[in-house]
Amino acid sequence: MNRVLSAEELLALWGAGGRPPKVVFTNGCFDLLHPGHVRYLAAARELGDFLVVGVNDDASARRLKGPARPFLALAVRAELLAALKPVDCVVPFAEDTPLELIEKLRPDVLVKGGDYSPDQIAGADEVAFRGGRVVVLPLVEDYSSTALALAVADCVGAERGLAEHGACEPYGPGRGEKASELKAARDEKIRRQAPSRPRKKGEE
Repeated sequence: MNRVLSAEELLALWGAGGRPPKVVFTNGCFDLLHPGHVRYLAAARELGDFLVVGVNDDASARRLKGPARPFLALAVRAELLAALKPVDCVVPFAEDTPLELIEKLRPDVLVKGGDYSPDQIAGADEVAFRGGRVVVLPLVEDYSSTALALAVADCVGAERGLAEHGACEPYGPGRGEKASELKAARDEKIRRQAPSRPRKKGEE
């Protein structure tokens, strides 16, 4: 079964085969998927029988994260999420918040990470009004998409700098060897340009 569906396709699937007893919903951009995401989604799945992950499309991710994001296109992010064992279905959405999607799917459990307070969670009032649960899971420490993005930017910037100085082809083979050659040549140039000191008596 294709696990990346529109809201309408998912509702039709439930209509034909029966809605799962307890549907769990969470959402995010999920740009640069990391172990923290995987553990978070596994914990969310344990709260019910069927985990739906809403994922921001490229335009809404850009509005939320900035003009340089997302690093990965929607199709890639959705495919990665759908490949995870805890995830039963991935539903892309175009809005900045998943409120409209939550109103369509009517999940029994709404889950967000610990960087949100309950009053900040889109759709929390709607889920609670229908007798559902709103759960805030603790964040997994030591993992952050933003930190990964900064690390990637640093690496790309350094590599482009080497490329501009002829050290390597951008993203090409032989980067490490040519970078070492550039460093050796730079060190030799610095040594030659250093002012020489007067020799002391007895020095060869």
